Amino acid sequence: MNSLYPCCFTRLFVALLFSPIFIPASSAYSPPLPAGGLGSLNARSAADTLGPAADTLLAPRVASSATASPLPDSTSRTRRAPRPRTSDYPVAPGETWHYDRPRPFRWLLHIPRDLGQFPGYAFRRENAGTLAGLAVSSVVLWATDEPILAWSQDVGRFAGLTAKSTQRTLVRIPFRVGSANLPFEFNVPDNLNSTFYYLGDGWTHLTVATSFWVYGGIRKDNRALQTSSQLGEAILSTGLVVQGLKRLTGRQSPFVATKERGEWHLFPSFSRYQRRVPNYDAFPTGHLATAMATVTVIADNYPEHHFIRPLGYSLMGLLGYSMLNNGVHWASDYPIGIALGYAFGKLAVRNGHTRVVTEPGEPAAQGTGLAPPRRPQPWYRQGKLAPYHYGPFTGASWSLRW
Repeated sequence: MNSLYPCCFTRLFVALLFSPIFIPASSAYSPPLPAGGLGSLNARSAADTLGPAADTLLAPRVASSATASPLPDSTSRTRRAPRPRTSDYPVAPGETWHYDRPRPFRWLLHIPRDLGQFPGYAFRRENAGTLAGLAVSSVVLWATDEPILAWSQDVGRFAGLTAKSTQRTLVRIPFRVGSANLPFEFNVPDNLNSTFYYLGDGWTHLTVATSFWVYGGIRKDNRALQTSSQLGEAILSTGLVVQGLKRLTGRQSPFVATKERGEWHLFPSFSRYQRRVPNYDAFPTGHLATAMATVTVIADNYPEHHFIRPLGYSLMGLLGYSMLNNGVHWASDYPIGIALGYAFGKLAVRNGHTRVVTEPGEPAAQGTGLAPPRRPQPWYRQGKLAPYHYGPFTGASWSLRW
């Protein structure tokens, strides 16, 4: 019996020594692994850890880890792809526009820039014909203001349109600056002629701008977001210039006119203007200026949609008629107001899309109105290098033309 102990001990020792070779891989012991499995261990560390059985165990485990899904990691998170800051929009064959994602309310900082660039943009040699046309049309319309006004109101009476512009106030918050009464009001029209007139109201166009902002935020559409920013920029820039001209010229509106074609009270005081606004705010039209800025910005950002300008100009025609019918404006108030809205719409658009790429051989886009603005170069690129010789010295000078 005692002679069997060495034999049994020998068999047990051999079985324990070679057991890793015969134990299935699924039940063999393996040390704790990193999140990526055995594939993340290098060959040397795996061999040191597993010993002589490394060649047998490592091959099937690594092969299976290549097809298996990664082990769950409590620290890993599913991250959303970053929102691109620049998007490309093909708008015509061979033409692509690039839009950056605007920063919120950064367009407010662009308004001083637009006001500063406006004189250099509008009063250029290329625009001489347009400026002459504006002057001539304004004078011709001024001479015929009374007949045009009477004809418009006759048509309104024939069509049964109420001549007065009446609105219902939904929200009114009183606000005063010294003796000036500047309430915050939100009104809606209550008849058809007032509805046409409301097409040029600031609330209407700010609602359009907000709609582009909401759509762009939901769809991650940089072009819609830029359009919204440009609309706010163009509307406020236009409004500042129009209000400045109104307070300089002080022309009477038709329904309060005390003489033919209305009186002009130049440079009325602020308090005088605020006490009796219709006596001083006819020239130029702010409603048509705002509408023109809105149509220009939208049409220039979406040139592939050819219905925008015809639809916008048709609505502007209804707006212009309603203001003649209710006696708020003269026809001669229109040309300058429309030109201001167009100019500030163009100024707002030109910095929105970063560049336009046109394939060779494609004809350049043609337009009407004011000549397209040139992008101003930064001051450090406007300098000129020129050689000089002064006695024994030779070199180059850099001059900057202001």
